[in-house]
Amino acid sequence: MNKKLVGTAVIGAAVLAVVAAQFLSGGDDAPAAAPPPPSPSSAIEVEHQEVYRFPEVANGRGWNFAIPVPPWPSDHVGDHATYRDPAGGVVLETDRVPLPQEDPVSGLRAVAKADQLPGYRLTSIAAREPVGAMDAGQWDFTYQKQGVTRQVREVGVGTGEVLITIRYDAPQPVFEANLPVLTKALQVADPG
Repeated sequence: MNKKLVGTAVIGAAVLAVVAAQFLSGGDDAPAAAPPPPSPSSAIEVEHQEVYRFPEVANGRGWNFAIPVPPWPSDHVGDHATYRDPAGGVVLETDRVPLPQEDPVSGLRAVAKADQLPGYRLTSIAAREPVGAMDAGQWDFTYQKQGVTRQVREVGVGTGEVLITIRYDAPQPVFEANLPVLTKALQVADPG
């Protein structure tokens, strides 16, 4: 008979005997199974958010307005946050502006009147689709900074006596290519 075949049969019989002994003895002494590998979601970085808190009003409950922001270096001064892309000139800013307003468009008009930058050119100020479940306006303009034309899209979200602003600012040649930064920031969940 072939020696390899006999050796394989002997090893197979030994393995079968060990398995049968474990099964028949109840398996109490069986080693514990290895823990399952971590799920892929636990390895994914948690999304960064800029959160504006609104306290309890008129016996209601308070709520939060959370804006998804990129994981870039940031500066905070009061309610104003600035996120700068380390690889280029793209900037995302968020702010909570105490401003009585009729609607987000009138709020943006007031901000525009107070915020004239060098070489400022208005493109438009108009209503836009809601952000989360809240009314919103959009202000588009260009300005000059150190000889470079920059393009800005600022979205204002009206929340009573406060205007939340989300401002995307980039050199004009890369503005369109980086618009997903603003698109992501506008994916605000319903306040809660």
